[in-house]
Amino acid sequence: KHVPSLSSSSLLGHTFIRRLATLATESAAANSTTLPIHHAQFFFDNVYPLKLNAFDFRSYISRLSRRSLETKLRQNKWLPPENELPYEFKIEEVVPRRKEGGMFVKFTYRVDEASRGIALKEIHETVEKFVESKDIIPWFNFYSMRVFLVKGEPLVEDMAGRFPARLDDWLYYELFFAFMCQLLIWQFDYVTCLSGDSLYHTFRRYGRIRDITVQPLSSKDLPRFATIIFTRIRSATSAKSCVHKMVVDGTRLSVFYDTLPKTNMIYNWMTAHPRISIPLIAALVAAISYMIFDPIRIFFITSKITQRFNIQEYPLYQWLRKETIDRFWAYRKNSDEDDPLHDVSMWSERVDEEVKLRNWLKEPPETFVVVLGPRGSGKSGFIDKVIQHKKNKVFIRCDHLLNSRDENELVYKLAKQVGYFPLFTIFVALSNIIDTVASATIGQKTGFTSTTDAEVKQILDVLALALYRIAPDALTKRNRLLLNRSPSGSYKSSIVDTYDSDDIPVLVIDSYMTKDKESHELWEHLTKLAVFLVENRVAHVIIVSSNTAINKTLSKALPYKTFNYVVLSDAPPEKAIKFVRRYVGSVDERELEDSVVALGGRLTDLKMFIKKIRDGQTSQGAFRDLLGKAVMEIRKHAFGDDTEDAKNIPWTGVQFWKVMVELSKSGNVDYDSIKYSPAFKGDDTPLKAMEEAELITIVQHYGCPYLIRPGKPLYQAAFSEIIADDHFADTMELQMNQYLSAFETAKVQQYEDELAKLGSCFTEDGKRLLGGGSATGDVGERVKWLAENIGNKHVVIAEYEKNVRSLKKKIADRQPR
Repeated sequence: KHVPSLSSSSLLGHTFIRRLATLATESAAANSTTLPIHHAQFFFDNVYPLKLNAFDFRSYISRLSRRSLETKLRQNKWLPPENELPYEFKIEEVVPRRKEGGMFVKFTYRVDEASRGIALKEIHETVEKFVESKDIIPWFNFYSMRVFLVKGEPLVEDMAGRFPARLDDWLYYELFFAFMCQLLIWQFDYVTCLSGDSLYHTFRRYGRIRDITVQPLSSKDLPRFATIIFTRIRSATSAKSCVHKMVVDGTRLSVFYDTLPKTNMIYNWMTAHPRISIPLIAALVAAISYMIFDPIRIFFITSKITQRFNIQEYPLYQWLRKETIDRFWAYRKNSDEDDPLHDVSMWSERVDEEVKLRNWLKEPPETFVVVLGPRGSGKSGFIDKVIQHKKNKVFIRCDHLLNSRDENELVYKLAKQVGYFPLFTIFVALSNIIDTVASATIGQKTGFTSTTDAEVKQILDVLALALYRIAPDALTKRNRLLLNRSPSGSYKSSIVDTYDSDDIPVLVIDSYMTKDKESHELWEHLTKLAVFLVENRVAHVIIVSSNTAINKTLSKALPYKTFNYVVLSDAPPEKAIKFVRRYVGSVDERELEDSVVALGGRLTDLKMFIKKIRDGQTSQGAFRDLLGKAVMEIRKHAFGDDTEDAKNIPWTGVQFWKVMVELSKSGNVDYDSIKYSPAFKGDDTPLKAMEEAELITIVQHYGCPYLIRPGKPLYQAAFSEIIADDHFADTMELQMNQYLSAFETAKVQQYEDELAKLGSCFTEDGKRLLGGGSATGDVGERVKWLAENIGNKHVVIAEYEKNVRSLKKKIADRQPR
């Protein structure tokens, strides 16, 4: 209600005070705007992954662009607010440096020239405390972000050849410093005043230093330099970014990375001692292969044997197929039954052999199962049928392996058959090249050479290990027989082999030791594998072959065991006729029977005969085609196409003609009668060669040959067909009579020579020259025997000569065909 009035003096006082305040504010603003603007920059370390070389792309993984960096700085994540920093701090520019793993932050501030150093120190301490309080740790390492004040003039470059260098085997990095005097260049007094202590105090703030090396005073190399080695790579990059062109004690420092020649103690020792280091490297490679690749290969081989990844082997799939597809598409089954390739047990003899083989496979594997039979008798199909329901089985088909183009393909096929993976066939040739070069340079092989023989052995060794792991434990464990002590103190053994016979693996070696490849090194490796599996009761080994000579090889490998034999022969005529009737349509029964009887019971010939009839030929026409093919085979392989071919055949035409004539009569002939005939003179080497060529078959009884039969039943008809050719038969008979005549003549010559020797021992009146006596008694009997034989031989020779003249005249008078 009552407002006191102010006096004029009080009003004047208040006005004066406000005026003073206004003048002070205006004076401070005027002084601030008159202060000079200074430029400086920080280096923020640990922003990007550090780039160590031109091929290091880790720095590009970070998505921090220039704008992203500026945003983080403006948002006060890496830097305090500008209004909290003294001296009117303002961010001017951000320069990312992926190569050094950091960034430059250029800024401005206002301060007088005299306080410039203090202001920079105060700003740096404020920023450094802020960064330390944030404890910024990037995602690519475990070190916190650091910030340094740039004291020089950093060289912002992108040269691809300058990176921090590693020194020896230590994780230390080095910098190279070239010292140039700021006032008088190359004046050594200025340069040498920069000591190691000055360098230490200058660079220690960027990280721990391992060593400082200053150029000796006696050195005349220019420019002068020193080397500083840090214990951390980011210390080196930070020092390079902050110290370049900094002046220390009147010397300007130029900072560069130095790439020193690396000296590795282990590498130097290895290069200086190749005779020791190279075998050690080879052993190391083998150890790595054993530890890494062998388990992988065992896994794949086991999968191949157990059909782990074959869905058709799973019971669920088989049940579903039986209840679905096989019910709706029953014609597929019928079509399979109509295929002669589907059935190989069409006569009772093979049913008996099949039962015998199945029983052997239920027993523990203690010996080989040898399946013998001529080529084309269906041995492979027989084995496939017997073991088709076995859980664990593996096949090695030697005929496919031996048909390889080269050794590398043989190794590849073998690995594929057993499931061996991975296989580095390319390194076989490469290792041979390396070994050759090493032998030429250091005079010693490297040990890296891998031959085909070694590769095959390695594959089979891994296969044996895989089979050992698959086999039932009751068979392979060492304590197979447990000893139980009886109350009386004695020990008795109890068999504890409890296992499922279907779990025992089965290894089938098909086409083992084929007759044209008896000396191949593959057989030795397969034999060793088979012996290992049998002796350790790991797997059943079934050896399938058409070569009866394998008995000797197997007996040497397993001398104290008897083998289980399955011998597959050709079908008897009645079974062969029944088999053919099953698969052909309506044909002339009489003609069919005659053709099949002449054709014989060889399974491959019967299948071909059935195929030709199905293609529309008659029984007689199909038989004549097969017979003509057999005749050409015999003429080519037994006698040769010409004289030059005949020279390369290990028997003479006369010898095979003798065998062929005898076999055409009855189908078999006594072995010894042929062996000791004049054509062979007791030498059975040509007979064995004929068997290898599959022209004849030698039947053995308890390991001794006693019969000779045609190579296959069709050959008997072919022999008769060849003999029925008058032109060829007359020519061969002419050669035979000439050979026999020469053979008998040689005998007569021997008798005459012996008579001449006996006659030289007596005088004309019949008295002995030595010891006395007359030419009577035992000597007379010998002379009489020789004379009688000479007379008999002359009769035989005359008969042969007569046949020769008759055959020559017959051949000469024959009209051309």
